[in-house]
Parts: sequence; C-alpha cells; structure tokens
Amino acid sequence: MLRTDTRFADAVETAVGRIEDQTDAELVIVAAPRSGRYTDIAAALGAAFAWVVLLIVLFSPWQFSPSLIPIELPLVGLLAAWAAHKRPGLLRLLTTSTRRERQVEEAADATFHQEVVHGTHHRTGLLIYLSSLEGRVSLRPDLGLDARVPRAAWNGLCWGDKANPRAPTDLEHFLAGLDAVGTVLAQYVPATGDNPNEIPDAPRIRS
Repeated sequence: MLRTDTRFADAVETAVGRIEDQTDAELVIVAAPRSGRYTDIAAALGAAFAWVVLLIVLFSPWQFSPSLIPIELPLVGLLAAWAAHKRPGLLRLLTTSTRRERQVEEAADATFHQEVVHGTHHRTGLLIYLSSLEGRVSLRPDLGLDARVPRAAWNGLCWGDKANPRAPTDLEHFLAGLDAVGTVLAQYVPATGDNPNEIPDAPRIRS
C-alpha cells in the first residue's frame, strides 16, 4: 500500500515543507489503512462460506460425524470472516464505490476534528486524508481557505491517472497531487511573511 512505502513519510514531509514556504496555509497529511471496518461484508462472506461447507457435508458421499457440525460450521464461518477482514483487496472487490466514497468522506470529517486542523490562528488549515483500502484522497479546508479558494480549484485536482483521478496508485502520483495542491494554495493564499509553522509537516500514518 502507498502509506507503507518506506519513502512515504520523508518524501511527504519534504513536499509539505516546500509547499508551506509558498503559502500561509498549513497542511495536515493523514494516511489511514481504511476508512470503514466493513465487518458486515466479512460476516456475510463467512456465512456464505459456512453454507457452502454445510452443503458439502449434506450431499457429499463421504461420511461426517453429525456431532461435529455445530462446532465446525461456526468455526469455518468465523475463520472465513476473519480472513476476509484482513484482505483489503477482497473487501474492495465486495463493496460498491458509493459505499467506499461515503466511508472516506465520513472518516475525513472526523479526522479534521481529531487532528485539530481548525486550530491555526487564521483558520488556514487543510487536511489531506489518504485512505488505502478505498484508494481515495479527500480534502478538508478550514474556513479561512474556504473563503479564499474556489471549490472548483479543489475539484480539479488529480491524484491518480485519468481513469481514477482521485485514486493515487504510487508515491509519485500522490506527490504530484501534493504539488498541484501547492500550486492552488500559492495562487489563492500566498505567503505573506507572517507564516509560522503551526502544525508539524510530518504525515500522520495510522496503523
């Protein structure tokens, strides 16, 4: 995953420092492994797997001890659900893009407050939230930026390729997206000289 790239933290911290030299905005980068737990998807897959095993037991020519079925089937279902929950690629395949998008937006809203992005003196914080499982980036500007940067400027940013502009697939794509953010901020919120570094540049990498 992008957030586990050994170069990620150093490269992003350097990029944020370079961008903030050109703007009064304060960037907060948060990289999370996933935005939703998707336990319902894992549980449904576990139940389906247990059902298949039950059909095999009932209609197989081999003999199985009936006394083991009440123990083995729940165990099979639990193991299958656990395995599914540990595989982001599988969960991504089994969820809709609408749900993944919603999970990222909700997590970004919560992260904005958890990281106190609104705590800068001039309310010029900008959260850039990266969620690996969903493969999405979401931006949350504070009020000071909202008043100066048109929404269309954020909407026009590209983090991935043309097919998936909001889904960075590697570090280079993500850094290119950061540079695009820097260009927007330098245009609408240029550095005035009164620009203390109120928030550390290093990304917050969640486990």
